Amino acid sequence: MLQVYIRPFIFNHMVWHARIKTLVACAVAMLICGAGVTGDISKDFQKKEAEGFTGYHQDTCGFCYDAITDDREGFSAENITFDDAWFKGTDTFHPFEWWYFDAVFENNYSVEFHIDLAMVNGVGTVAPMVNIYRDGELISHEQRFLLPGAFDAHQEHRIILSGTTFLEGYVNATGCWIFNVSLHMGECGVDLRFASMTEGWKAKILNMWWWGVIQPKAQVTGHISFRGERMEVSGVGYHEHGWDATFPTVEGWYWGKVTGTTFTIIWTDVVRHPWKEYLMMVVNEDGGGYVNIPLEDITISMTNYTYNDGWKIPTSFRFTIENETIRADISAETVNIVHQISFGPFNYWRYHVHVQGTVTREGHMERIDSFQIMDLTRFW
Repeated sequence: MLQVYIRPFIFNHMVWHARIKTLVACAVAMLICGAGVTGDISKDFQKKEAEGFTGYHQDTCGFCYDAITDDREGFSAENITFDDAWFKGTDTFHPFEWWYFDAVFENNYSVEFHIDLAMVNGVGTVAPMVNIYRDGELISHEQRFLLPGAFDAHQEHRIILSGTTFLEGYVNATGCWIFNVSLHMGECGVDLRFASMTEGWKAKILNMWWWGVIQPKAQVTGHISFRGERMEVSGVGYHEHGWDATFPTVEGWYWGKVTGTTFTIIWTDVVRHPWKEYLMMVVNEDGGGYVNIPLEDITISMTNYTYNDGWKIPTSFRFTIENETIRADISAETVNIVHQISFGPFNYWRYHVHVQGTVTREGHMERIDSFQIMDLTRFW
């Protein structure tokens, strides 16, 4: 099998397609074998801070960090259309696509749910998941691995899963993007309405996928269900769509957001190599558009490392923006971590963090004090 993959690319089209299908099958196996809750942290963090470690790439290299030149580049957001919220299609070179939603509610509950596609020409899987939290602690979790035939996106602005509408949307008379989402599995369920509060955007991530931030901030209302209970909820949420995604060629990434009364900051730190990272921060304002923050104006630091299932990961974060028109100084302290996926070198953690600080734009300062969801993905 290894010999097949290391030969030069001189094979015919049919054989190449077969190999891509094999890779997709391997990815599906990783999802199935690795998915599931493997552990969490819900105690105060007492671990000694790891000196000299202020980011993912430093932790990866560790002993040789001082000898490595810190090489940083950035991404830029661009305008998005309503059609970017919907199914784009998978193919041989881009077998992955996903829809992700989360929301933090006023009653200290929160939810994250998503659908992942990993398929080529009818081979692969559709993987929906729902997670419900109380005070940052996971209290209900369901996931499924379905055949590709369970997914139907032939109707305009609608996605059907297993015969039931999962997602439908429209643009109302005022131009607001509205999405109704319904997903029920086992004891978990969501019936929620996401109404945009600011303008979305998209960015191309290293020619590996399109990251569509459909709703950087949305007003979320509806119901969640768990353990036989149906609860009415209201809060603030986030919605993204990823498409044209190929197999990642990076070590991993962090992603998160800072949501205030009127300002929202979406950020990511993508680590390609121990010595190479890509940073991005975009600031949105309610009722308005977005602003790309230049790379030289961004600082992201990570400290207070602890061990989770044998992996060394940070629990304290600080973000600053020093810009002519926008300034920010934000800290995020971990409340809880769930190790959602673990399969060899592929690991995924979901954080709940307490975010505090200030954002100032053109003389208007806003204090931030909220709980947010962020994540960490590592491939090796």
